[in-house]
Amino acid sequence: MPVVDASVIVSVVNPDELHHDQCRSWLSEVLLSGRQIYAPAIILAEVGAALSRGQRDPHLAQRAILLLSQETLIQLQPLSVEFGRRTAVIAIEHKIRGCDATYVALAEQLETELVTLDNQQFERGGLVVATKRP
Repeated sequence: MPVVDASVIVSVVNPDELHHDQCRSWLSEVLLSGRQIYAPAIILAEVGAALSRGQRDPHLAQRAILLLSQETLIQLQPLSVEFGRRTAVIAIEHKIRGCDATYVALAEQLETELVTLDNQQFERGGLVVATKRP
């Protein structure tokens, strides 16, 4: 039951991304194995922003958010104040960007791995939880 970062989902949805095929294969493999995938609810804003800015395609962004919101692909986890405090500690101690620290904190809470394409999150987050590439 891995936690997945927005970078992976953006690559799945956007065929122009460098790691598109790799991420689609990984996602298919995980879903076919019956394993559940998790992400913090912030993934909605991150994927929406990345697709609308990077692709300049608000319709693609809206379709991706609709798919993610159905929670059949990924189980979205709400963020509490207590969780936010732990995220802040991880961000401060490991010099990880705020939103990126949210994914690390969720993987820590669920005692699972974090799957990401983000180098900083992969390296620095790897000091807190197991990290891997798709």
